[in-house]
Amino acid sequence: MTELTGPIKIIRAQSKAAYPYCHCLYVDGDVKAVFDTGAGRKAFAELDPESVDMVIYSHFHPDHTHGHELFAKSTYCIHALDYPAMVSREKYFYYVGLQLWDELLEAPNLEYGKMMRERHPDPDFPDVTSRVKRIDLMFQEGDVFDFGKTKATVIHTPGHTPGHSCFFFEQEGVLFSGDIDLIPFGPWYASYLSNLDDFLSSIEKLKMLAPQVIVSCHRRYITENIGAELDAYRQKIFERESRVIGLLETPQTLNDLASKGIIYSDHPHVYYEFWEKLMLLKHLDRLEKMGVVGTDGNVWYKV
Repeated sequence: MTELTGPIKIIRAQSKAAYPYCHCLYVDGDVKAVFDTGAGRKAFAELDPESVDMVIYSHFHPDHTHGHELFAKSTYCIHALDYPAMVSREKYFYYVGLQLWDELLEAPNLEYGKMMRERHPDPDFPDVTSRVKRIDLMFQEGDVFDFGKTKATVIHTPGHTPGHSCFFFEQEGVLFSGDIDLIPFGPWYASYLSNLDDFLSSIEKLKMLAPQVIVSCHRRYITENIGAELDAYRQKIFERESRVIGLLETPQTLNDLASKGIIYSDHPHVYYEFWEKLMLLKHLDRLEKMGVVGTDGNVWYKV
C-alpha cells in the first residue's frame, strides 16, 4: 500500500498493473472505502476487509471487479448505466459485444473468458464472466461520497463503458481515473457499448478539472505534465483515425483494415482480432457520420 496524501492510499496491483489486475484506491476515513477490487488478494493483505464500509467501482470490467468477495459485508456501488452488466452474465455478454462474434470472426465461438483463464491461471481470477451479483447503491454524475476526512465527487466519464466513472478528491487535487488510464497504448473502446465520441469528451472533461495527481488503474500515478499526458492519450484516437482514412484511399473490407495493425501490432489470440474489429468499427461509424468515409456493403472507402 502506498500513502498518497492524507487518508488516500494506493493499493498497487500484486502483479503487473495490466489485465487481469489493476491498481485500486483505499480511503482510510471515518467511512472506509475501496475503489475497485482487482488488485489481487495479496495486494489487500494489509487491509482488514471487514473494516471496509464501501466498495466503489469505476466500471464493470472483470479486472476491476474480481476480488469483490473479499468485501462481502461492504456496500457495493456502481454507476447506474453499468449496473446491468455488473450483476447479469447475459447483460455482460451484450455490453462487451459477444453477440457480434460470429459476424466479425470465422473462428469457432470459444467459451468467453477461456483465453484469460489459460493465460492467467491465478485462482484470484477464476472466471471473467463471474458477476458481482449484488449492488447496493447506484450513483450518478455529481454525487458526493463523504468519508469524513475527505470527499470524492463522481465524474461520469462514458466511452470505455456507458457508466465508466472517475472520482475527484477536490480538497487533495487527486483524481482516480479508472480506465482512462493514460497508458502508451491509448484508449480502449473494444466493447459493443463503448462510444468513441463520449471517450473523447470524457478525456477533455478530466483535463478541465486540472487535477494535481491522477491515479490510473494501469500505470504509476502521475503528478507532472498531466494536461500534456491527457492530450497525448486523446491524440492516440486521432492517430488511429488518420491511419484508417489513409488506408481507405483504396477501398477496404473490415478484414483488410484489421490486418494492417492499426490498433494491435499483431493478434496473438482470436480475441485480439475481435477487439481490433470492434474498435475499427467505432472509427468507421464515427467517420461515416462525419461524411469522411462511406460503405458499399462490406467495403469501406474514403468519400
